Amino acid sequence: MSFDEALNFLNSRKNLELSRDFDTAQLLERLERLREFINYLGRPDKKYKIVHIAGTKGKGSTCVLIEGILMEAGAVVGRFTSPHLYSLFERVTVNGTPCSESDFTEIIFYIRDKISQFDSRLLVDFTFFELLTVFAFEYFARCSVDFVVLEVGLGGRLDATNICEPDVTVIANLSFDHIEQLGPTLREITIEKGGIIKPGVPLISSACSVEQREILGEIAEKRKSPIYLLGDAFEVNPVTVSAPFGFQTIQGKFPMQVNIDNLNVCMPGRHQRHNASLAIAAALLLQDKFIFDADIIRNGLVKGFLPARIEIFQERDEPIFIVDGAHNKASVEVLIDTLNELFPNNRKLLIFGTTIGKDVDGMLMSLLPNFSIIFLTQYSSSLRCFPAVGLKTITEVILSTTCNQEIKPNEINSIYDSSFALSKCFEIANKDDVICVTGSIYLAAELRNYYLNNIAKKLKNRQTK
Repeated sequence: MSFDEALNFLNSRKNLELSRDFDTAQLLERLERLREFINYLGRPDKKYKIVHIAGTKGKGSTCVLIEGILMEAGAVVGRFTSPHLYSLFERVTVNGTPCSESDFTEIIFYIRDKISQFDSRLLVDFTFFELLTVFAFEYFARCSVDFVVLEVGLGGRLDATNICEPDVTVIANLSFDHIEQLGPTLREITIEKGGIIKPGVPLISSACSVEQREILGEIAEKRKSPIYLLGDAFEVNPVTVSAPFGFQTIQGKFPMQVNIDNLNVCMPGRHQRHNASLAIAAALLLQDKFIFDADIIRNGLVKGFLPARIEIFQERDEPIFIVDGAHNKASVEVLIDTLNELFPNNRKLLIFGTTIGKDVDGMLMSLLPNFSIIFLTQYSSSLRCFPAVGLKTITEVILSTTCNQEIKPNEINSIYDSSFALSKCFEIANKDDVICVTGSIYLAAELRNYYLNNIAKKLKNRQTK
């Protein structure tokens, strides 16, 4: 099997998230079959310790922050996350290095043969994410990793990653997203995320509402799982957008007493301080032959980075450019809070594009009062993009009814081509302006790439002349 054949074999699998075919009984049956197949492979996922991470927002950042701490202590760390920005192999890394084409080809070929021997019907029936999960488990076993940081793909209870037997589970912040699959209320969403809680396995969470905490507490109690909540068992102080902070455990509420100051992360935002606290608490519970002292935690946190998480670019005497993959109302509000604290007096220009099925009205209602000029666009990498012309219609309705800030009609631009929209934005922006791209990870990836390979190069050339 060649690399292309291996990739085609994976890509030909059904993608449940795209199909939105979420029948609970069928998914439970799928999980059982997947578990049986992993058993047939010899449980490669039992050859390392696993941190299993769910949440609506922040789980990807939490993954890389945990990874940074574990690696700083000298551990070999596998990381399985989704989605990717540019390459599928970003999803499966060991010590930050993506899987190679040769390893991918060899293991996919091995798995295909094993599927044929186990049940040839699964050659067609396994989904894209199920097959990729099996691949990751096998790849990490072959790499002899010490730990795997495993991110849930969608939800938790019915996710393919939930066949694992973790050493620690983490549930990051919870809000509305994927409501068609997970349910229209925070209660239903919390129950689905709480499905990763395993009997006797400690849970760490930054869930903030009383209802969310009660639901997770009830699930943990039924499964006799210790539960450690941000603000109850541990805390961060101060919670700022970019300044150093401290981490403390609460006496009698956490297994050990810890107080670490002068911490920082390279990703801005109050939410990243909360994510960092989850990473620290998880690492402390994983201590065995690897010790995570204050210096290791400090140094490890600053190495944790994911692109397109309020990622800031700035060339000298040029507009500030920010790329963020926020795709729901809660994430957008975090972005706005961060921008307003970092750049309170700067004029802000928005480039917005999103995906069909997302809370378009909710995101735009939060974004519009905070930006002076609006560029509405769409990404080209998927047919699921929301048409730019439709975004303009929604924007005009919102501005005419609910938005306090007056934006003139000629300041609302609907441009089909996202790269052209970004170029136009840079043409009209002043050096003190902030240009922000958000609404979708697909749009963030597209325009981040265009900026780095086109606009940034032009700006640098202009500065040297």
